[in-house]
Amino acid sequence: MLYPFNFVKPFPHSVTRFAIKAGIAATAVYYIKEQGVWKQSDESIKAYEKIKEVACPYVKELTSQIPYELPKLPESDVASSIVKESWNKGVLVTFKFLSDLPDTTRELTAKGIDAIKQNEEVKKLLNSSS
Repeated sequence: MLYPFNFVKPFPHSVTRFAIKAGIAATAVYYIKEQGVWKQSDESIKAYEKIKEVACPYVKELTSQIPYELPKLPESDVASSIVKESWNKGVLVTFKFLSDLPDTTRELTAKGIDAIKQNEEVKKLLNSSS
């Protein structure tokens, strides 16, 4: 069978692996949403405490089996301040990128045009059309 592009070939194992990974990710997102992590901050803190309470026995069991010392799970007030700081930094970086985008685009376009004009074949083409 011929395929329109060489890189597009059916890989049953790849599709299965992708489906499993997508299913796990979707389940995790659904569970986290149902627990209230993406609701109001006070509900998110309650959800974090609930998840921490459920995870603690498993973490303790895991730490007893691993010869390395794992850090303790952070308290909800520490975790919320870390999340707020990271979120704010992400927002600031995003808007900085968006505000710099026109200037950066202009500069990169000028550099690209200059680089193209330095090409000998392009110079010949430009000189022949003049």
